[in-house]
Amino acid sequence: MRRLLFTTLLVLCLAVSAQAETRAFTLFSADLPQGWDGEENMGFKSGNPNECMLILGLANAKRDGYDALVSIFVLPNDQKEDSASVANKLAPLQANASTPRPQGHFWTFNGEPRSQTFPAPGVTKVSATPDKVLIAIVQDPDQRGAEAVFASLKGLTPEAAKLLGE
Repeated sequence: MRRLLFTTLLVLCLAVSAQAETRAFTLFSADLPQGWDGEENMGFKSGNPNECMLILGLANAKRDGYDALVSIFVLPNDQKEDSASVANKLAPLQANASTPRPQGHFWTFNGEPRSQTFPAPGVTKVSATPDKVLIAIVQDPDQRGAEAVFASLKGLTPEAAKLLGE
């Protein structure tokens, strides 16, 4: 009986420690599983405070790169483009890109970003409102939880929520 109680407590403790931690940033919150971290940079492109870059990643064992990465960019929609046209402009900028297609709230395509941050294939998801554009690149070649991290995103402002289709 004691062994069963001990085993049950051990399993419960392990389950609690393996759960994701919700982290809040300026525009979004996300559930980050153990080992995942996030870094945000507002005004990353031109210093405009309406720009946001949020990098959610699982560092590799050497801590010099990533095993999985979710890169989120929010930019002003200066051209007042819709999601489809932004996705169609972005696809040729990636290697081996598929044709963008609607998928739920987003326009998506597969490809490999030419950035050297994390050279791995990924799925790019695009959403646009009249004021903002969201570009998310989900890279997870070994299925380490990036899709679940992206799916856990919650908008913390009305505009961020709208970009996510909430």
